[in-house]
Formats: sequence, C-alpha cells, structure tokens
Amino acid sequence: MIDLTAITPHVVSRDLSGYITYVYGAPKVGKTTLASQMPKPLLLAFERGYNAIPGLMVQDVTTWAEVKQVERQLKKPEVKEMFSTICIDTVDIAATLCEKYVCNQHDVDTISKIPYGQGWGLLKKEFESVFRSITQMGYAVFFISHEKESQFTRQDGSQYSQIHPSVANTYNAIVENMVDLYGRMHTVYENGESKVKITLRSLDGTIKAGGRFKYIAPEIDSNYDALCTALNEAIDKEAAEHGGKYVTDERNVVVKETEYDFDDLMNKFNTIINTLQEKYSDEEFATKVAPRVTQITDRYLGRGKKVSNCNRDQSEMLSLIVTDLEDMTQVI
Repeated sequence: MIDLTAITPHVVSRDLSGYITYVYGAPKVGKTTLASQMPKPLLLAFERGYNAIPGLMVQDVTTWAEVKQVERQLKKPEVKEMFSTICIDTVDIAATLCEKYVCNQHDVDTISKIPYGQGWGLLKKEFESVFRSITQMGYAVFFISHEKESQFTRQDGSQYSQIHPSVANTYNAIVENMVDLYGRMHTVYENGESKVKITLRSLDGTIKAGGRFKYIAPEIDSNYDALCTALNEAIDKEAAEHGGKYVTDERNVVVKETEYDFDDLMNKFNTIINTLQEKYSDEEFATKVAPRVTQITDRYLGRGKKVSNCNRDQSEMLSLIVTDLEDMTQVI
C-alpha cells in the first residue's frame, strides 16, 4: 500500500554496483575486460568476446528464450550470492534475438507485419521488461555495444559527424533511458604509449555519451577504479550544493515491482462483501450497498464485469477494488 507520508529524501549512493553502466567502442578495445572488473560479474555472452579473459563467469546465450531463463534463475537466493553485476555483451545481438522472439510469437517474419502497428511497442516492452526486472532484483547491469560513426544535419543545414553505439536507435533509446553512466571507450596515444580511455561527457557533441551526473569527468582511464573515482568526485561536487546531505556509501536500494497476492485479495473481497451482507438487511444491501459495489467494480474491470470472473493477471485491478471497498465501509 502506498503511503506518501512515509517518504524520505532520496540519497545518492557512492557504490558503483548500484548503477547501470553502458559502454561502447571498437572491437578489442577492452569493453569485456572492463565488464570483468565489475563486482561479482556474470557475463551474458551473445558473442564470444571473452576468450582472453581467464576466470570470468560466463553464460553463452543464443536465443531470447535463454535470456528469459537467465532472468528466472537470477531470482534464486543462491544465484544472488554468486553475482552482483549482469553484463550484456552485446546489446546489438541481444536486440536482434529479442526482435526474432517477438516476431515468432506473432507468427510474422518482420516486426512491421504485426497488426495495427503494435510491433515496435511490443518489442520495446519485451526488451525493457527483462532488464528492468533484473535491476529490480538488485543487480547492477553493464551494457556493451560496438561503435559506428554517422553524419547528421543541424537545423541550419550544416553537417557534423558523431560516434555512437552501433545498436539500432530503437534499442539504444531504451538503454540510454535506463543507464546512469554512459560512455565511449577508445584508444589514445600519450608519450608514445597507447592507453584506453572512456569519454563520459562529450564537450563538442561528436561523441555520444552522458549520464545522470552533471559533474562527471569528461574523460577517464578505462578501469573500474577510475570509474568509481569519477563517480564519487561527481557525487561530491553535487553533494556540496546540498551541504553534503543525501549521499550514502551504501548500495542503491532498487525499487521492486509490486507483487499482488491474488488469493489473498480475493479472500479480502469476499470477507468485505460477507460482512456487509451481515450488517444490512437484504433490502438495504440491494438498494444501498450493491450499487456502490457495482460502481467500484465497473470502474476497474469495465461495465458489467464481475470480480468472480477475475483472473490472476487482473490482481492489480483487484487490489484497487479491495482498497476502494475498505474505504467505502468506513462511510456507509
């Protein structure tokens, strides 16, 4: 039950494992290596980019059904003891498998052939729901993609180049909306030596990068410690604006999806109705109570629908009906 009076100010966590990270870059630049440095990582390998990384815990994935099997396995307490971060290598292939899954579900060969233009909406819902579910279980998620360069036109007609993830824009938009840290890994040469850097904030817009921290360093070394340092420095600068309040060293508490107990809700509904029937005469119940009950059920289930015909997928609506009935019993 929601209680707005119990709300407390949100605090920002310094623990990188509480966030969703998204990196992209050219092949062999070290994306999977960086993923392996995350806390207790499990690599979901949609491609075999891990052959040179000893000791990495890997689950090869070749279908979207296997992704959903992994999602179910991650709920187990013994699995939660083993892993803290789920690494997706790569988003590009994961997106292709998701699209194939949705097409097969609706017996079409392309997403555009799903009737009434619902294909892309169904695709987005399927892709997003799996990874949202994983974060709601308390895992950090580390997305990996390749890169490409594209030409874009400004409003004034001038053109510019931008390096961005190679994954299709539809999926990239979903991932971008989820992530806290988002950057491009690339190689630079300093004093005759090559180094891998991560651009986390593009100063001229030629590199797609960003995140939720306005003071994040524009560029850092490509390793877990540097990423943690950049995060904490950004948090410290923002915290200074609030007198150091609302910052914690503890991991972010992920908001879990509300689960409704269908059987319990149905029992509560029946108990309320039975109590009202005992309280009022048949005539009073028929003229005073029943119309109000009908009004409430119509509101959430549709006109003429009965609670007795509810299925388990309607548990959310049933919870609202029970809440309204509880409120009603206080005033009649």
